Amino acid sequence: MNETVAENPPPRTLFLLGALTLLLELALIRYLAGTIWNLGYFPNLVLLAVFVGLGLGFVFHGRVGEARSGALFAGAAWSLLALVAFVHFRHPVVPGFGEGLGLVGGEVYYTSAPAAADTTSLWSFVAWFLGTVMVFALLGQRTAKVFRRFAPLRAYSLDVGGSCAGIVAFMAVSALQLPAWTWFLAAAGLFALTAPARTRSALAAAAPVAVCAFLAWSGDQRLSADPGYAGERVVRWSPYQKVEYAPDSREGRAVYANGIRHQAMFTPAELARTPYALPYRSRAARRDLPPYRSVLVIGAGAGNDVATALLFGVEHVDAVEIDPVIARLGVERHPGRPYQDPRVTLTVTDGRAFLTGARRHYDLVVFALTDSIVKVSPMAQLRLENYLFTVESIRRAYELLTDGGDVLLYNYYRVEAVAAKNALVIEQATGRRPVLLHREDGLLMMLAGPRTGVPATPGWARGLDPTTDDWPFPYLPRRGVPAVYGRAMATVGAAILLLGFVLHRSGETGGQTGLALRLAFLLMGAAFLLLETKGVIQFSLLFGTTWVNNSLVFLAVLLLVLAANRVAPRLASPRLGLPYVLLMASCALALVVPLSLLLRIESLTARFVMASLLVFAPVFFANLIFSLAFRDREVPENLFGWNLLGATLGGVLEYASMATGYAALTFLVAAFYTLAFALVAVSARAERAERAARPAA
Repeated sequence: MNETVAENPPPRTLFLLGALTLLLELALIRYLAGTIWNLGYFPNLVLLAVFVGLGLGFVFHGRVGEARSGALFAGAAWSLLALVAFVHFRHPVVPGFGEGLGLVGGEVYYTSAPAAADTTSLWSFVAWFLGTVMVFALLGQRTAKVFRRFAPLRAYSLDVGGSCAGIVAFMAVSALQLPAWTWFLAAAGLFALTAPARTRSALAAAAPVAVCAFLAWSGDQRLSADPGYAGERVVRWSPYQKVEYAPDSREGRAVYANGIRHQAMFTPAELARTPYALPYRSRAARRDLPPYRSVLVIGAGAGNDVATALLFGVEHVDAVEIDPVIARLGVERHPGRPYQDPRVTLTVTDGRAFLTGARRHYDLVVFALTDSIVKVSPMAQLRLENYLFTVESIRRAYELLTDGGDVLLYNYYRVEAVAAKNALVIEQATGRRPVLLHREDGLLMMLAGPRTGVPATPGWARGLDPTTDDWPFPYLPRRGVPAVYGRAMATVGAAILLLGFVLHRSGETGGQTGLALRLAFLLMGAAFLLLETKGVIQFSLLFGTTWVNNSLVFLAVLLLVLAANRVAPRLASPRLGLPYVLLMASCALALVVPLSLLLRIESLTARFVMASLLVFAPVFFANLIFSLAFRDREVPENLFGWNLLGATLGGVLEYASMATGYAALTFLVAAFYTLAFALVAVSARAERAERAARPAA
C-alpha cells in the first residue's frame, strides 16, 4: 500500500495524508495543552505553528528531491518524538504566568499551577513552537509532492476529504473520551500507511510515533501537579482537557484540569462552614423575602454549589456543567452525593445555551466558579465561559428570576478590574448596582435582584468597557489590542512580507504575475480563516460553546469546500465576478441581521436554519472564489502553501476583535477578498497579454 511519489501514488495516499495532518493537529492542540502549564489558554499558538509549518512545506517542497522526500517524511515522525519527549520531561510553563495569576498584555488569566514561569520559559516556548513548525513542515513537503500529482481541484478535494475524516475521527475520540496515547497510536498507523514504498520507510515513520504513544501513556500514570503523589488517582481526557482527581492530595479532594488545580469537593459539614453557605444565610436574615426554593447553578462542576443548596432546603436545583468528565466525577465521587438527589436535575451543556432555552423561573441564579482554562476554539480568543458574563447573558438570567429572586456572581477574581467589570455588566443588564455579599481571602461575592442592590449610578466605572455579545472579553479591562498581540500581528505580517520579497528576488514567484497571484491566495487564506473564526464564534453564542457544536462547524466548513469544488468545474467561465458579488452581499446581510435577533427565535430548528444561512453562505461563496481561482493553475501546491501562510496571518489578525468586536471582522474579510479579486484580475490580464505577445515574438 505504501509507494513513492515517483510511482504515481493512488488518491487514497493524499486522502490519508489529509487525515493524518488534521488528526495530528487536533491531537497536539489537546496534548500540549495538557502537558505545558497554562497552554490551554493559548491553543491558537499551536494552530499558528501548524499553519506556518504546512505553508513552508508546500512553498519550499520543490527544493527537496524526490529521493529525500521520504526520509524527511520519516523526519517528521522523529521530530514529533523530540517534541513530545521535550514537553513530557521538561513540562514547560507559558511565559508571563505565576503560580496563581497570568497577565498577558493586560488580559487576566487564572491559574493554580505548581510552577511559575522563569527565565527559561521563553526559550522553552521557542523550542516547542519551532518543534511543532518542524513537524508540519516535514509532513507538508511530502503532502505537497503527492498533491501536485493530481489536477488542482481533485488534489484539494482529496486533501479536504481526508481532513473531514480526521475531524470525524477526533469527534469519535472526544465522544469516547479516549486517552492521549490512543491518538498517537492512530497517528502512527497513518504514518505507516502514507510512508513511501519501502518497509523500512514505514517502520521509520511509525516507530517514533508509537514511542510518543508510550510517553503519553506514561504521563497519565502520575499526577501532573505532584508526580510524587502515591494515593488513588483518576485520569480522564474529556473533550476539552485532561482531568485528574486525587482524593488524598495535599489539597484535599482535588480536581485538576490540564495539571492545574481547578476544583475541590467538600462534605456537607465542610460546606456549611464555607462561603458557599453565605447567600442562603444572608437570605434567611431577610424578613421581607422567603428562602430560596428554586436554584439554577451555571458551572456546577463537581457539585459543591448544588450540595450547599440542598443543605439549606432548596426544593429544586437545575445544575449545568459543560465538561462531562467533571460532571461524572461529581456524580461518582462527591461526598454529599448531590447529583443523586431527586431534587436535582443535572444537564451537561453550555451555560449560555441553557439560559437561552430556559423556561423555568428561579429564586437564585448562581454563576459559580466558571473560570475554565481552555478556549472555545484554537481560532478565537474566547474561553468557554466568556459568553456567560456579557450584558445580554446577565439580562437573560435576570428575566428568569422570580419577583424576589437574585443573581449571584462569585470568584477569586485576583484583579480588581475584573470584579468591577462584572459589577458594571450587572448594573447595565439589570439597572441595579449589585451588593457586596462577601470579600475575604481573595473571594468576592456580589448579588443583585429586583429587590436586592441599589439603583444604578452611571459614571463610577470610568476606564472599563462592559462585556457584550459582540465584544465578549470579561478579562480585558477595556477595548484595544494589547501590545503583546500587536507585536505578534506585526511580526507575522513582516515575516510574510520578507518571505515574499526573498522568493520574488530569487525568481520563485514567477515574476510580477506570479507574485500578484500568490498574494491573492495569501489574502484569501487570511480572510477565510477570519470567516471560519466568525462562524465558530456565532454558533457558540447561538447554540453553545460545546465541543460538539464547534466540531460540527469545522466539519460543515470543510464540506462546503468540497461542495464548492464540485460546483467550480461545472461553471463555464472561471471568472470571479458573480461569486464576489454574492460574497459581498452575504457579508452585508450578516452585518444587517444582528445575532441578538436570532437568539429571540425560540424554535431551535428555525434558529439553526437562519444561522446557517447567515454563517455558511459567505463561507460557500468564499470557497467558490478560491476554487475558481485555483482550478487551472500550474503550480497548485505552491499556491496552496501561500494560502496556508495567509491563514497564519488571519490567525493573528483575529486579535483585532479585542478592539473592534467580532462583527467588525466582516469589514476585514470584505477588504481582503476585494484585494484578492483585484490581484487575480491583474494576474489574468497579464497572462492574456503574455499569450498574445508570444506569436509576434
